[in-house]
Amino acid sequence: MEVTISLIKGDRIYHQLEKMGSSLDWDRTCFTMDPALQDAVKEAFVRMHEEGVIYRSNRLVNWSCTLKSAISDIEVEKKELTGRTELPVPGYVEKVEFGVLVHFAYQVEDSEDRVVVATTRIETMLGDTAVAVNPKDERWRTSERFLYISEYYT
Repeated sequence: MEVTISLIKGDRIYHQLEKMGSSLDWDRTCFTMDPALQDAVKEAFVRMHEEGVIYRSNRLVNWSCTLKSAISDIEVEKKELTGRTELPVPGYVEKVEFGVLVHFAYQVEDSEDRVVVATTRIETMLGDTAVAVNPKDERWRTSERFLYISEYYT
């Protein structure tokens, strides 16, 4: 059986509903992003957006690398960290390190230049395909390979 987001999250939600005394037709449960429902869900969201009931915005989201999905604020345990901290994370055997800013450099192709990047999630660099630089940053004003960025990011 393939483990899907609907099984991981839905199962928890269904158990919560059962504990609250809900009497539902559990054989007909489905997840909003199941293939059979995707078109209807998209249509509903488009209609609600056009009616002004929901809106689209650029915001930070809580992303779960394990679930490969955004999760709601109520599913996130927020902790203030003052520095390097190792915490247990569901799905990981070892504790995971948080609160560390890692610097690394990308080599600029056909150049001696390097672009230094800082991140708290070093593992995400494996998926990087490009790096955007500030076109007003003097370090990159003379670099031909970055001139195109100023057209789009001014």
